[in-house]
Amino acid sequence: MKILHTSDLHLNSPLTGSLPSDKARIRRRELALSLPKLISCAKDSACSAIIISGDLFDGEAPDKRELEAVLFSISESREISFFYLPGNHEGEALLGSGLPLPKNLFVFGKEWTYFRAEGIVIAGRSRLSVDMYSSLELNPAEKNIIVLHGEPTDRISLPDGLGIKDAVGRGIDYAALGHYHTVSSYRIDSRGVAVYCGSPFSRGFDECGDRGFILLDTEKLGDYKFVPLEGRRAHILEVNVNGASDYRGLISLCKESLSTVSPSDLVRLRLIGKRAPELWIDTEDIRSLLSEEVFYLEVADSTTLAINPQDYRYDKSLKGEFLRLVYSRDDLDELTKERVISTGLFALLGGEGK
Repeated sequence: MKILHTSDLHLNSPLTGSLPSDKARIRRRELALSLPKLISCAKDSACSAIIISGDLFDGEAPDKRELEAVLFSISESREISFFYLPGNHEGEALLGSGLPLPKNLFVFGKEWTYFRAEGIVIAGRSRLSVDMYSSLELNPAEKNIIVLHGEPTDRISLPDGLGIKDAVGRGIDYAALGHYHTVSSYRIDSRGVAVYCGSPFSRGFDECGDRGFILLDTEKLGDYKFVPLEGRRAHILEVNVNGASDYRGLISLCKESLSTVSPSDLVRLRLIGKRAPELWIDTEDIRSLLSEEVFYLEVADSTTLAINPQDYRYDKSLKGEFLRLVYSRDDLDELTKERVISTGLFALLGGEGK
């Protein structure tokens, strides 16, 4: 039996905090197709089941049309059993909607709820507690999967901690985890492994790199496979400005970095390194010049000035006098001094930094 493990789709997410309204609108329409895409992948891989380990929806009151679309996609895939665990974002969004649930949708309760699929036991609970593993009843002679949603802690010391070490010796073969948006795994004991499948599609820069799902074969539950999905990806790219002697050189370095990703992706360029005092950096201007290179672009300046105050100790020029004055100000912190120096030098050069 093959199983697709996914989580944290966050359907109906507004995305307004991470993208401008026009880009958010496009991305919302794309992400609304997340579940149908995953179902298609499950069918292509001959999966009999899909495990959704929390946060199918982004909030407790998703749009009714989104709810109906999800239930329709599930009901139309009768050959697949869906095992769904409500996450911390959605709460009772699905069960409290009043809509009829498809017969092939199985929802875990707040306490341990058990289902059986082709000889495999799948247990899950949405409420976490310090003693939750002591009430878990699994037969070590069977193949057992548990489904949980929370933080990857060693012990259950936090309200949303999963306590990986507390699960030792409980007869668990595979723990299908959700809440953590990056793919990662933890060894429970010699028998079992706990796996976060990550979010299947990028919504922002906290979900960079490859996105996808976990494919399980119950014959060898420990030999799970991460399968990347096609679609927009988010990237944080560092651009070292050390090699830029002027503004045109800086733009060239940024453009070269953008050429390494797909034009359909989301990119945050983080400028790093030491810049010459005369090199003016205007992040909004850079973003405007290069915005057509990718779907969405942000530019962040994390550079520092390549300047030694002692070099201008006896400089009699206006530039030297200005630098000595700024560095002598004890009421300014280092970051403020850098900003003042950059602005002042740009003005002294008559805007020639560009």
